[in-house]
Amino acid sequence: MLSALSGCHPDAVTHPEIVYDKVEKLIIHGSLEEAHKKAQTASAQLFQVSPEWAWKFRLTDARVLLRESKNKEALSLLSEAPPSYLADKEIPLARTVLQAWAYTSLGLPKDADQALQTADFLSRNQSSLEDDPSPLRSQIYNAWGTVYLNRGDLVRADEIFRRNLQIANKQNDQYLVARTLLNLSVVALQRERFDEALDRAEAAVRVAKKIDARSLLEKSQGNIAWDDYKLGNFEEALVGFRTAEQEATSLGEVSDRMEWLNDIGLSLYRMGNLQEAETYYRKALQLAQDFQNVQREIEAHVALADLLLQLGNIDLSAEEAEKAIRIAHSSGRVADEMDALFLKSMIAAHRQNTEESRQILTNLDKNPTMTPSQKWQVEGALANLYVRTDNVPLADEWYRRSITTFETQRETIKKEESRLPFAIHADRLYDDYVSFLVDHKRTDEALQWLDLGRARTLEEGLGMASPDFRAAAKKSPDATAIARRLHSTILIYSLTSKESYLWAVSPSETHFFKLPREAEIDAHVRNYQRTILSSRDPLTDAYVDGMALYRILVEPAASLIPKGSPVFIIPDGSLSTLNFDTLLAPGGGIHYWIEDATITNASSLKLLAAFHPEKHVKNPKKLLLIGNPISPDEKFPNLPGAAAEVINVARHFQPADESVFVQKQALPSAYANSAPGDYSLIHFVAHGTSSSASPLDSAIVLTRNPANPDSFKLYARDVIQHPLHADLVAISACYGSGSRVYGGEGLVGLSWAFLRAGSHYVVGSLWQVSDSAAPQIMDHMYAELAAGRPPDAALRDAKLSMLKNSQNVFRKPLYWATFQLYGGA
Repeated sequence: MLSALSGCHPDAVTHPEIVYDKVEKLIIHGSLEEAHKKAQTASAQLFQVSPEWAWKFRLTDARVLLRESKNKEALSLLSEAPPSYLADKEIPLARTVLQAWAYTSLGLPKDADQALQTADFLSRNQSSLEDDPSPLRSQIYNAWGTVYLNRGDLVRADEIFRRNLQIANKQNDQYLVARTLLNLSVVALQRERFDEALDRAEAAVRVAKKIDARSLLEKSQGNIAWDDYKLGNFEEALVGFRTAEQEATSLGEVSDRMEWLNDIGLSLYRMGNLQEAETYYRKALQLAQDFQNVQREIEAHVALADLLLQLGNIDLSAEEAEKAIRIAHSSGRVADEMDALFLKSMIAAHRQNTEESRQILTNLDKNPTMTPSQKWQVEGALANLYVRTDNVPLADEWYRRSITTFETQRETIKKEESRLPFAIHADRLYDDYVSFLVDHKRTDEALQWLDLGRARTLEEGLGMASPDFRAAAKKSPDATAIARRLHSTILIYSLTSKESYLWAVSPSETHFFKLPREAEIDAHVRNYQRTILSSRDPLTDAYVDGMALYRILVEPAASLIPKGSPVFIIPDGSLSTLNFDTLLAPGGGIHYWIEDATITNASSLKLLAAFHPEKHVKNPKKLLLIGNPISPDEKFPNLPGAAAEVINVARHFQPADESVFVQKQALPSAYANSAPGDYSLIHFVAHGTSSSASPLDSAIVLTRNPANPDSFKLYARDVIQHPLHADLVAISACYGSGSRVYGGEGLVGLSWAFLRAGSHYVVGSLWQVSDSAAPQIMDHMYAELAAGRPPDAALRDAKLSMLKNSQNVFRKPLYWATFQLYGGA
């Protein structure tokens, strides 16, 4: 008998609990259409036999329909009330909560309010069930929390989801645990608690993977991408949104697909691909209209309004904004309405309707439910509005408010990797305020505020930042005193779309100069980089851009820079990728600027103020050298010149003063196990990789560990975990400087990581390193260092030796100018 039954498919009439479990598993694995059919069939079969089970299947079917954005179908399914003898069960409560969900999605706030009031009443009458909640109660709470989440009541949603997480853990229901963690991550994201949101989403992913919950993995992928987007990681966010959208399409998660389509558009917009962004916005809008999803429809209208405003289509932008306002207002979606009203104020400002714009912004600023990002945008917009009306005191006040709001929010982000991209949101705030101060002849204040936003993450990592931004804003580094102590000239750049600026600080005074706009400078940088990387000789046949860059960037301050003296460059934007050594200077024939100056790239005046190379305490050990590893795979072949470079560097020190790890000993673990904080000099000879999407994933490629075959990279994220006191770290590897420029932080990669770890100077490479030229440069540099020369002079002499004494290709900047010196930490 048992054998015969085991071969049968149980039906809902005889084994409803088994069929119910199968339907729930279909939902978990993302088979929504099949789950819908089975639940619908089971409900019909059980209607006369077991009304309670029939209703459980009906509620499950309604949940599936809501997931598919079939809100009207769900309401139709739930229109009939359950029998009165089920009143003491949880079924009436579940039905009412799902109705509230559907009404909210359809933009029917009064109906949703009534349903929620009924749900509250039913829940209070069933309080005795709280002590031993059923699986259905957990599903009710997740749906209930989702309703409040969609309505923007984040406090109530968070409260319900947290209660449900306790229930899910108690029941050991891994699906509900993952789903509730996912919902909590959404709440945290909307409250702009980014660290918490990422932790919750990643926890949801770990649980969802164990049970193969495809729909939860899809949602988690999209939520993590949204976290990346809000933090300013637009490239990484785009990849995540595309993956989530493809999976949502496969699973039939229509509401999710609308969201990810719109978010793909937002990422493309922030990356400058406006035409492609509009295509995705319109796809999302069409789907939202087809399925009558008001939340997604509002989001698409707002996104289109913003894009059209950027393109200068004011009237069309206004139409989209008004549609969003109308739908948001009628559906009671306050947060969405605020976004649309902000755009309306921007449109009014473009139309010179200053008073209308001011009134909207002032009302928004009074709204206590604004998120920090909404608040700093409103405050910045008010400042710009007061500039137009020539109200200088109010403009000044609102600029400071907006920057303080941003920085206060930034202080809540504890993950270093999250703080790095987040600064991009402040670029416009700082640029606008600096331009305002410059326009009002307050250039010293402008420099103070410019520097305040520079190298914040590096400064915090080194333990030098003030814990209170307001206190930090009251302090101003004495720029001339810094230049005087360092016997140098400091050149600080700021590039903006309208015009750019240079502050040239000598030991006795600070001079201010206006430069061309960012686009013009960027074009010269791109062209000159192309010239250098194509192995041309700028001195003979491609000097136009090199001379133009010198004329724009250096010539205004040339009289302040004694020949051969130290110069600290604090770059901005594309200038972080430019080696100023290569600029072509006039006088005595065209020549590279390296012949006139000893150049070091620095991060900020604040860090230079704390930079005292003369006080550096010598470490007990001189040299840690790791290099010439065994190739881990064909992507990273053996470097023919690596062995020679190891020998060239090591020979300048006594064997007792150095630790050398080569070939099979050149493991990533060798670095940490060698106590790198005890060395004055650290040198790497290997392949390098840089990651634009995630700069702390940049790595030095070493020997594969036999015990852990996947471990052959020393990552930037690992480097920052080991404090250093080195005078110099030299990374003789390709792209050691990195390939991602962050606003305020500059170029971030391996070089930044070693500065962050505490090295006073770092030599990194801007492009590929020549395996033939590098051993010569490093041999000369370490000879100078061993003779007591400082790192800036030692590297300069090594480059000049190759430039002056080479009669072959090595005199071209492709070979010697890849190495850039970073200091001032």
